[in-house]
Amino acid sequence: MKESQLTPNGLYFLWCLYVDEKPLYINIYTEARALRLEGYIDEQLKITQKGVDMASKIPVSKNTTKKQPTFTLTDTSIDEYLQLFPKGKLPSGKLARSDKKNIRANLEWFMRTYSYEWDTIIRATALYVDEYEKKNFMYMKTSQYFISKMNTDKSRVSELADYCSAVVNNDYDNDDNHFSDKVV
Repeated sequence: MKESQLTPNGLYFLWCLYVDEKPLYINIYTEARALRLEGYIDEQLKITQKGVDMASKIPVSKNTTKKQPTFTLTDTSIDEYLQLFPKGKLPSGKLARSDKKNIRANLEWFMRTYSYEWDTIIRATALYVDEYEKKNFMYMKTSQYFISKMNTDKSRVSELADYCSAVVNNDYDNDDNHFSDKVV
């Protein structure tokens, strides 16, 4: 950072361009403007030689290599995932179960991005659906948006990842002992 005089986000964006990876959680337009002014990228967001020289100096952890999924998605596994969601529409008016092609694409992205086992994904999804079933599915995400949802800044967020983390760390409240009474 000291040598390049770039912000951490600017260096991160430069590194993403260098390794041809999609940047997450930053405003790429702001960073691109700064990188263009310094000569690290051109007008078409292509990295220049100066950018390559700088990006090659960025120390990278050995753990940053993309993990290949150990589980191969099949139509049966996609069906298993979709069966966890209720049939029909949610209170929001959206169908709870999304198209299989959309689910496949989102699950492939999820499995490339996160390193959770299929069993953990299914357990996390069941936990999510059970939680919202108690609330009559009010404000529940569709099967597709639960896996990942694109933000306006083109970054992706995954509620499934949060639930998988909770399952792995046994970090969720079992709300079965919560007392509630319906008052008429």
